[in-house]
Amino acid sequence: MDELYLFSAGSANDESHKHLWTKGASLFIPQINQLLEHTNYHLEVVDIDSDKFKNDSEYLGRILANNKSDKSTSHNYHILYSYIFNKLGIQSKLNILEIGLGTNNPHLVSSMGSWGRPGASLYAFKEYLQNANIYGCDIDRDILFESERIKTCYVDQLDMNTFNQVPNNFGNIKYDLIIDDGLHSISANFNTLLFALNNLNENGWIVIEDIHIIDNWKSIDFILRTTLKYKTYLIKAKGGYLYVLNKL
Repeated sequence: MDELYLFSAGSANDESHKHLWTKGASLFIPQINQLLEHTNYHLEVVDIDSDKFKNDSEYLGRILANNKSDKSTSHNYHILYSYIFNKLGIQSKLNILEIGLGTNNPHLVSSMGSWGRPGASLYAFKEYLQNANIYGCDIDRDILFESERIKTCYVDQLDMNTFNQVPNNFGNIKYDLIIDDGLHSISANFNTLLFALNNLNENGWIVIEDIHIIDNWKSIDFILRTTLKYKTYLIKAKGGYLYVLNKL
């Protein structure tokens, strides 16, 4: 079934005017955000350099940079990850999952360019977290790999069925941190979030990186907050925003 059918009119001649389905889909998120204006909800933005996340993050930053990850060069995300790892316990036997390994195929969307190092942050997390198991997923099958304490598998973020295959590759485990550094579109992010909510350990964290349209996250955040199961943050960092969830 055409996914845009959800935005069909159910009226005469509707099938011959499918361009209206696309127009209806484009209106949906702005309409939901207008509806939120009738509540007391406000999406608060926290700066990554605030006292909230203040910690000694330079060591992790160097490890990320040495492994050619942009998390501490183009961005300063290492501040947040150092904070999270300190909360989880650096020496703990953690399960870390990252969606998006950093393809270096210049013809694929979200490519890091031919100079990129696929799996850079996975290697860095392995080095920083001596007792953790590191997992990664990507749409580029050519960059999938396996090494000591690192496993990877195929995932297409726009196809939820591929997420359902992750347990077949990694086992039926729960994760302490799940990172989305993949396609950076709201639909891709949403699928990662839905998978993550079902596969997160108690006190676990979800981080959605490189958000460029904040409004897309207002209704999502509103719903998650009403459950009282999570603490959520929208974080302003160098080079982008992050949506962060901590399971209580």
